[in-house]
Amino acid sequence: MIKYKFIKAQLAKTNKKNDENYVITRIWHRLDNENIKFVTQQYVIREDGKYALTDMFFPQLNLHIEIDEGYHQSTIQNERDRFRERDIISVTNHEIKRIDVTKGIKEVHEQIHEIVDYINEKVKKMGNDFIPWDVEKEYSPDTYIKKGEIRLSDNVAFKTIKDVTNVFGHNYKGYQKGGAIHPYYDDVLLWFPKLFPNGEWDNSISPDGTLIRERNEHEHKRDEHINRVIQNKKHKRIVFAKVKGPLGHIMYKFKGEFKLDITDSIKNRCLIWKRVSVTVKTFPHKKIS
Repeated sequence: MIKYKFIKAQLAKTNKKNDENYVITRIWHRLDNENIKFVTQQYVIREDGKYALTDMFFPQLNLHIEIDEGYHQSTIQNERDRFRERDIISVTNHEIKRIDVTKGIKEVHEQIHEIVDYINEKVKKMGNDFIPWDVEKEYSPDTYIKKGEIRLSDNVAFKTIKDVTNVFGHNYKGYQKGGAIHPYYDDVLLWFPKLFPNGEWDNSISPDGTLIRERNEHEHKRDEHINRVIQNKKHKRIVFAKVKGPLGHIMYKFKGEFKLDITDSIKNRCLIWKRVSVTVKTFPHKKIS
């Protein structure tokens, strides 16, 4: 049931894009393989710090599908697409396949069928290296502890704060606070913010995900909070923001590792956190005295 809801949620993202919806839906149904995971509108960070959204992504295969509508045929847009594609490949080392939907339906179907055949052949060649899609393992801390790292491109989100803390070395049975110490690094805090106005806090993240502003709404508390954070020496934060997951429930999504910019924080009278890494190490359980 969880997998079914996830698939419906991914397809629903394309409901207002007719060509994209048609092609993605047809690819998925012709594959007819529940062991293959796909994501629509996959977030990819480019080399210049900006981001791109690819139309369809198969994370087990490191394969992106891009659907080219009419406006992609112009010389200027065509050049932009080639530059964007080179950028994505350079950053991710993934593969990109394109489908031109400006042709007739027969040619569109032929392109789709070629991609479906390519995916099936790729899965076959991977053999035992192909790991079937398991929703429960996907949300399990053990999966990422064994992997040894979490990358922003993995689109990782956990169901609870406890799961986040445990992927970095804790062994909590339950945890509900807004932050936790990092068992292995003295200067790092695990942070689980709401990146939107809530209560006395007005927190936000920039559109490109590289900067977080943390501001107390109460004037008399603002400077005190800034000074306290500056003085506690934990100037790096691994951020898992509170979000609504693809199935509508609350999750904690990885946003990267951020470092406090002290000068800008004092100048703007709010804490300014700037992203310094899109990859963080994970750790086995560590006993904390």
